[in-house]
Amino acid sequence: MSARSSRADVLAAVPTLVDEAGELDREANRALLTGLVGRLDGVFVAGTTGEFPALHRAERRDLLEIALDVFGPERVVAHIGAAATRDAVTIARDAVAAGARRLAAITPYYLAVDSGTVTRHFAAITEACGDAVVYGYLFPDRTGVPADAEDFARTAAESGLAGAKLSGAAAGLLAEFVAALPTGSVLWSGDDAALASVVPAGGRGVVSAAASAFPEPFTALADAVARGDAEAERTAQAEVDEVTAALGSPQGIKHALAGMGLGTGVMRMPAPLVGAEERERIDRLVALQAPVA
Repeated sequence: MSARSSRADVLAAVPTLVDEAGELDREANRALLTGLVGRLDGVFVAGTTGEFPALHRAERRDLLEIALDVFGPERVVAHIGAAATRDAVTIARDAVAAGARRLAAITPYYLAVDSGTVTRHFAAITEACGDAVVYGYLFPDRTGVPADAEDFARTAAESGLAGAKLSGAAAGLLAEFVAALPTGSVLWSGDDAALASVVPAGGRGVVSAAASAFPEPFTALADAVARGDAEAERTAQAEVDEVTAALGSPQGIKHALAGMGLGTGVMRMPAPLVGAEERERIDRLVALQAPVA
């Protein structure tokens, strides 16, 4: 196998750590981000794993300011999406004022929308962001907005989006999005375990929730694929598969981090409790692998 021409980016979709009362724990979030520096390529802040629908405007600004301070603006993607265009624009302006240079916005959600509505939504956001780079965030499983490559290509061209994060069912359409969008568009997959196939398909890399707790398997896989080391790729892929299977939810990731001394494991949004079998599996990983803390 020949060496790859490029290496997949690995960004961690970080959870938002809260105290026992559910209040934002700024020290714990700073500790989490500080522990990830030098272990992956950047962070995606206040996304789905970060429970963004349950965060207040000031909390999103605080989280972003911590991330920018720890990682710097080139290694932070600030998710500024909201159901209402007005709110997304306000949060986007806050992010740019804080120094963010790379932003992502989920499509509108809850009410049914058409492609024109989505385009207007993104256009208002990109206008508010000036010369900062803005990516779409497509997660049809959660938003109800279909992910169609040709539709998104038109939306991106008309609204000024530089690419997208593809999650859920959209992640399986990566090759279609690569074909539909102009050369140079940035596409990240939200499918952690598919990292090895992303760059060969034309993507930039992955935004991985599980990498928030265990970054090394993901960066090892990206390195192995980039240098064409088939044996190392198989080993790293097995570790990635184990981690992603164990950490199947934001609450599972928070449980892992709590086991490392980061946060309480408490969710801000209502969510099922981590079951006994899942806890046991996660606890074994915490005991065996290099943790964030």
